[in-house]
Amino acid sequence: MLTGTDHQEGGNMSTADSTAQRHVVVRERLRFARDLHDLLGPRLSAVTLQCELARRMMDSRPQTAREELDRALSGMREVMAEVRQVAHGYHCLSLETEADATLAVLRSAGIRATAQLPPEPLPTPVQTVLATVIREAAANVLRHSRAGRCRTTVELLDGAVRLTMTNDGVSKAAPPAAPGFADLPAGMGLRSLTERVEAVGGRLTHGPVPPHHYTLRVHLP
Repeated sequence: MLTGTDHQEGGNMSTADSTAQRHVVVRERLRFARDLHDLLGPRLSAVTLQCELARRMMDSRPQTAREELDRALSGMREVMAEVRQVAHGYHCLSLETEADATLAVLRSAGIRATAQLPPEPLPTPVQTVLATVIREAAANVLRHSRAGRCRTTVELLDGAVRLTMTNDGVSKAAPPAAPGFADLPAGMGLRSLTERVEAVGGRLTHGPVPPHHYTLRVHLP
């Protein structure tokens, strides 16, 4: 038989368990929402840009417009497949695939983009983080800069991995942004991106580099 004190302690334990369970649910919802946001934001930004370019070239360059629409359709199919992966808890991105997709989008927008990746494959968690960074950083180049060039390198240095993305879009003299950049939906943001990098023991830095470049760097163990 429970005494008054025993009953109070049991109630406190029940409340503590309930609170812990709620915290687990909230954390899982945030994780799921973040993964969906990471996927849908930049990918739909890329598809939006491709559709915008196709619409503007439909009359003057119909063949190129059809190619852009084909790429947009392929991108939507990839988004659908990745959303299903997230829903089943298997979210994993390929660095090489993401780099290729990013180059295609940047080049479609008239930006001279290049990428250099290490010859050997990186661990899956590292690939996922770097692929997310490349995707969001490229979306920021399209949305906020007037870049004519963008270079991405991923290097292995003394047991660590370093990603560097540099563009020349800070200068006011750089070429004007391609149509549709201002209409791209907002991405996950550098603060959220920094949190994701730090969650795996990495460090993200970014800022302007005189006279007219902007560089983002990620160091991962």
